[in-house]
Amino acid sequence: MFPGNDKWPESIQALYEQVAGASPEAVLSSRPQWTERLSEWVRDATLDEREMAQAATWSRLDSGARSPGELLFLLAHCGELLWPYSEPPRELLQRLTTRQAQLVQAMAGEGRGEALEPLVREVDAELSKVLSRYLKRHPEGLVALVSGVRCTFDGKVLRFNETVELDLRTLLGSEKRVIGRLDQLRGLLPYLREGRDKLVAFIRERAARIPWRECRDILEEKLFQLVGAPERRSELRGFLGCYAQGKGEGRWCARASLLLARNLEEGGPLAVIENLSELLAYFEAPVEGLRGALQALVVSIHEGKDLERHRLVADKCWERLKPKEEPGLALVLLWLEERIFRVALRQGSEDAFERRNRARERVRELPVVEALCWLAEECADLWPRFESERRPGADELTAWRQEVTRRLVRKPVLRKAAIEFFLWCAPDAAASEAELVTLSLVKTSTDRRQLRRLGEHPSTRVRFRVRAINAWLEAGSEASSEPATPATLTGALRHLRASGAMGLGGGRTWLRDRDLEELLVGTFGRVERDFSARYPEHFREDEAWLVTRLLEELKHEFESIRSDLSILLSQGQPVPLELDLQYRRTRVPVEGESPQETPRPTGVELAFVLKVEVDGFLSTKRAVLVRASKLERRGEGQWAPNLRLAREQVDGLLGQTESSFCLFLVPPSLRAECWMVPARLVRGLMDAQGSLSTVSREGAQRVARSLAQWMTYDLLGLWTGDDRPAVLERAEEGAERGPDFVVEISVRKGGR
Repeated sequence: MFPGNDKWPESIQALYEQVAGASPEAVLSSRPQWTERLSEWVRDATLDEREMAQAATWSRLDSGARSPGELLFLLAHCGELLWPYSEPPRELLQRLTTRQAQLVQAMAGEGRGEALEPLVREVDAELSKVLSRYLKRHPEGLVALVSGVRCTFDGKVLRFNETVELDLRTLLGSEKRVIGRLDQLRGLLPYLREGRDKLVAFIRERAARIPWRECRDILEEKLFQLVGAPERRSELRGFLGCYAQGKGEGRWCARASLLLARNLEEGGPLAVIENLSELLAYFEAPVEGLRGALQALVVSIHEGKDLERHRLVADKCWERLKPKEEPGLALVLLWLEERIFRVALRQGSEDAFERRNRARERVRELPVVEALCWLAEECADLWPRFESERRPGADELTAWRQEVTRRLVRKPVLRKAAIEFFLWCAPDAAASEAELVTLSLVKTSTDRRQLRRLGEHPSTRVRFRVRAINAWLEAGSEASSEPATPATLTGALRHLRASGAMGLGGGRTWLRDRDLEELLVGTFGRVERDFSARYPEHFREDEAWLVTRLLEELKHEFESIRSDLSILLSQGQPVPLELDLQYRRTRVPVEGESPQETPRPTGVELAFVLKVEVDGFLSTKRAVLVRASKLERRGEGQWAPNLRLAREQVDGLLGQTESSFCLFLVPPSLRAECWMVPARLVRGLMDAQGSLSTVSREGAQRVARSLAQWMTYDLLGLWTGDDRPAVLERAEEGAERGPDFVVEISVRKGGR
């Protein structure tokens, strides 16, 4: 029996034994006869016989010592014997070329050198045929098939070991599959010896023929797979070189900025942060990759944490920044360096002063460098005090605003840099001061045009603040009876209210007061944002404790609304709205109590009971049922793609009342908020995705409303609620199978 793990078909077994046992002279002399016999066998062989011959051929080529005649038979006819009936073996071409080298060495040793050259050319043609055939059936296996073989490209043909050729037209095939096959070619770039630039140009030219809308989503996922794989940085650079149209893709830039911010906040892998920094440097106008990288730094930098990763990203930003063209970004970077410097001092870093001086040296050529450095130091010192017990007083803030205006207002380049800086970098606690300083810096029509352009800024914080300031500017300072520069925070609020920036009149609900509605939305929004921001710290708690924490914060804010309202009202004017929130938990677990045999379903149920009284005689009472569910975590920094919620639970809510909602407790995504979705809409989402126990996180986010908006405009606005006695009785104390929480809200509104 000849060596090998697989048997030949009986119809070809005799021919193989004859060739394998013959001497090299006999093999060369009898080649025409057994070539003709093999061709006849190929024409008449069945599929089973071909598969059997393919397995036997590869078994003998893969391992074991072989005679020259055996190698010549297997290699010279591998195009007829090796068919891609199964998955391609790894390093196929390398193994075949190794066997080819053994054949050449054996024939040369037998003194048959004169026959080598035509034999080598014939074997090369057969290897090219086998490679093309495998790639036509398995194009995604290009890198695996040719791994370990020297490769070059001349603009049209790939050559392996300078002899085996692959025409790219064979690989690319139809238009529908060309994206994946171009990606396979891109995978060859790190292994290419010659012609790398030619292959990049070929891929770029071929990709440019594909409509961008059809391929950008696929390329986006491939790109961020490479970003998340630290060991594939060379492939990432090849990708960025091949798909030049991605330089103007704003969605890619925004996603990279969000991922960079998350990795900086959570201490992600250093290699991934470097990949994201390199990716953000790739984008060109009108997409602003540098602003995206700075946005990630601004939102993720916090006191009291290790800022080593922030230093790395800041260095990347300095390398790409041109201070003379973008003094505003230079100011932002100087402020970030000041923050890093102060943290480094507290941590005892030896290079703190050296790094700070190096940053200032980068902007030394700017004529306004002294003013930029002064403002960066001032803000790095002042803004943290807003969030501490050392909050500055009204007179101190007024003097500070005047000093900033005096130093910066005279030069347009300083006004331009400072306007973006204040709107972008000021924390939420100092938002009022930042907006007032910005108002004092807007002097010309050019400054107003810059404000309008900042309405498209990558930072949500900047966009919202720009809207508020533009509203004041459109109303005009003549509409205000207050001084142009208010002296206190209360005066500033009254100033904005009188100018129309805060109150647009009329309102959107029966409250008929836009100021009250905006105050309610802001108050509830603070609770919501804080809860969502802290959710990654508390997600392991069950829904009952999470809901308790949320309701407790809402109750506290209800108690402080009256004092907030008095700030907006003139002296002696009565508060037109009284709010009260109380809640109780109907089922509190008792320590030592044995759990029920049938566990309760996931999530908890709440009943919001709203009592409204207007002018002492108009009143209503209604209830809303809410099912609260939380988003689970899947691994470090990864959140589940679906929210657990049984279809029976949704049907149970809808069976009681159409005024039913689902509350999803989630970490910050596009915004820090909790999601409120009508139960009927959740039921439709589950039907659309064919799920019995989950609802898609992305689907819920697209249709959700924030908790603050829902409480103000839906619940308190009386656009939802069921006043039927059967629904109200279910929320009463002692009711069977009642909700887990009952939230009672009372609203009393006096006449005006």
